[in-house]
Amino acid sequence: MSRPRATLRLRLRDARAWTKDGVRACDLLIQGGHVIEETAPPAHGEERVVEMGGRLLLPGLVNAHDHLDGSTFPPLGQPPYASASEWAADASAASGQPAVLAALAVPLTDRLFLGGIRNLLAGATAVAHHGPYHRALARPDFPVRVLARYQFAHSVGREEALRKTYRTTDRRIPWMVHAGEGTDERSRGELRRLEEANLLRQNTVLVHAIAFGAAEATRIAGASACVAWCPESNRRLYGATADVAALRAAGVRVGLGSDGPAAGARDALSNLAAARAEGVLDDALLIEMATIVSGAVARMPVGGTTTGGPADFVAVDAMEDCLRGDRRTLALVMVGGRALYGDPAVLEGLGVRGQAVSVEGAPRALEARLAVRLGALLRRHPALRQAGWAAGLSVDPRA
Repeated sequence: MSRPRATLRLRLRDARAWTKDGVRACDLLIQGGHVIEETAPPAHGEERVVEMGGRLLLPGLVNAHDHLDGSTFPPLGQPPYASASEWAADASAASGQPAVLAALAVPLTDRLFLGGIRNLLAGATAVAHHGPYHRALARPDFPVRVLARYQFAHSVGREEALRKTYRTTDRRIPWMVHAGEGTDERSRGELRRLEEANLLRQNTVLVHAIAFGAAEATRIAGASACVAWCPESNRRLYGATADVAALRAAGVRVGLGSDGPAAGARDALSNLAAARAEGVLDDALLIEMATIVSGAVARMPVGGTTTGGPADFVAVDAMEDCLRGDRRTLALVMVGGRALYGDPAVLEGLGVRGQAVSVEGAPRALEARLAVRLGALLRRHPALRQAGWAAGLSVDPRA
């Protein structure tokens, strides 16, 4: 996919823009991958106009925790579990099963690409990948933005190995670790182990944090560390999730992360719905958490409709459907000024060559080159249908 031409101006007419301070009517102008002044005089070059019909524009979701390469897996294990180690043992025992072998038969670069598509179709435009960085994630045709500067450890365990990954980490970038992933005392004690190893720091991102209560929340806040909250997978695997009310009350920044299909999560949008079902935050705070706060946790740019900001946003037909996790409500997903997915008429109006796809029976269009690759993978690896996010997806056979 080519970058949008710097001289080409896009106008989204008759839209409504969400901000944390409310909703306003707007005509949104985009040029060079960024939002520009609504009153900006026409520059030399072409302007394309598309009618949005009053659709609501939201910043693209920022997915603060995902395993992009796990997007070929079905849900693994027989929950509930008391700890991540119990689940890992079950998942390891299933390594020889046909579904797991089929998931691993997909080449790594294709698995990463499918992770990008899974996020794109859910309205996530930026993702923090919990795994080794791969050069494929930096390709200009990768579907979403992926955090490039980070370090990680899988989980709390061998402290010397944890220290080694942290010692090699620039303190200005996130250091991510699964911690407190479970309901038992061992899981709860993982925070103390991080503290004793001097690894609870201002750039530490604790993923899951299910086992931590109010006392631990105060210590996390004192270290200026952050939490990535994954309620959808947490509820499936452990029957519990992080105490977000206690964490926020202590002053901890909490972002939303989808986790992966192997843990039972569909995608960032279904995870947003799971967060809403917890009843901890009102809808406006949920959207703020899934965008602005998750961007701060992952240290990634947040899009939206702010002048000068990156044109990373989604247009939805109905806010209620979005908050229920219904992918059919997404009428446009734009990343860096590139309209990649959405209502066929909207993409056509923006001059995008799209290919027909169907998501849960809703006709949609996906940028043609993405669709060609996705269609080929779905045909080559029919077992992908066992991954929940792909079950309701089809690509026009001409792709």
